[in-house]
Amino acid sequence: MIKFAKWIITLAITVSICTGCGDKMELDQLAVVVAIGIDQVEDSEDFEVSFQIINPHGASARVATEGGGSEDASVFTFTTRGKTLVEAVDLAKNIAPRRLFFSHMYYIIIGENFARETGINRVFDFVERDQQMRMQFLAFIAKDTTAKDMLSVFTPLDENPAKSVRDRVMVASGSLGISGHLTLADAIRAYVKEDHHPILLGLRNISSENSDNTEVLSNIDEHSFSLDGLAVFKDDKLVDWMNTQESQGWVFLNNLVKDRTIFDTKCEGGYTGVRVHSLNETVKAAVKNGKPHFTISLTGKGYMLETSCDLDIGDPEDFKKIKEAVNDELRNEIQMTIDKSRELGFDVVGFSEWFHNQQPKKWKEWEGDWFHHLQEGEIVLNVDIDLTNTGMRFNSLNEAK
Repeated sequence: MIKFAKWIITLAITVSICTGCGDKMELDQLAVVVAIGIDQVEDSEDFEVSFQIINPHGASARVATEGGGSEDASVFTFTTRGKTLVEAVDLAKNIAPRRLFFSHMYYIIIGENFARETGINRVFDFVERDQQMRMQFLAFIAKDTTAKDMLSVFTPLDENPAKSVRDRVMVASGSLGISGHLTLADAIRAYVKEDHHPILLGLRNISSENSDNTEVLSNIDEHSFSLDGLAVFKDDKLVDWMNTQESQGWVFLNNLVKDRTIFDTKCEGGYTGVRVHSLNETVKAAVKNGKPHFTISLTGKGYMLETSCDLDIGDPEDFKKIKEAVNDELRNEIQMTIDKSRELGFDVVGFSEWFHNQQPKKWKEWEGDWFHHLQEGEIVLNVDIDLTNTGMRFNSLNEAK
């Protein structure tokens, strides 16, 4: 009996060890997906899903070849269709010789027609149910084009287009200077939160013809993407776009600035360029005369990068004029965002959250008709950006003559 018991124990241990390796996948059996594109097929109920996958042969060939002379791209893209997103993903098995692996995705891009007609709730549902997708990847809307078109563009400087997009977002997201609110998880949180609406970055194709050819990798001229404004959603459907100034105002209002340069601040005789940093925001929500009242105060510091103004920077009064011009420019951008919200007919900025947190009793009374009350309310903007540095020189070269 003792020998039989030992045999049973040995068998159980052996079986448990063996079953631990039964479902393993080797690296050469996986296709690492770095980006996904989702489109609505025109005049059809079908969805089109594009997959951008690392090409290990292309990547290794470039490393092995002096000067990067390999003709193989570092990624390749293919497309499938289905009545559901999961069907399109499943059909990829007929094309890809390896199992798709989604845990290292850089971003997901959604075609503008899909975002307008179908709505991104379908994307939310699909992604949240998938065990591999971490949802912390970036999310974009393909502006004036399809996601498939965007994933077909090769980029110079970085042979992996998906990494190229990710990296330019990491570099302060272009001129917006936005530091967050860019992932699919952020969009989902805004969607499920009361009286909030998803905001996603737009991505535009600025490539010339034949940019889907790997030959463009040797030519930087007009073969790339451009971050282009913010896509505004009502519930889960795209309704409009903010232009650059409105987008910048939204970023400032939501205190998401990482680093931002104002390139076109008008001043006497020209323009001045100032980089704003150390930005602080306070918002006070109150009720005055039976209406919402907001006081938004933005303070921060900036330093001058360039000037063509006909002003003596060494003169305190002239320098004050430049500072006032910078503050006016920022104030105008924020006001443009507020005006855009009023034009669209819903709270794009997020005033509801400030009011809810600071005036909870009144919020319960007004939440059913919040935007009507917001339209009648008053918004006061106080902007005070202090210029603390003029760079490596004081006056302009013209003044030095």
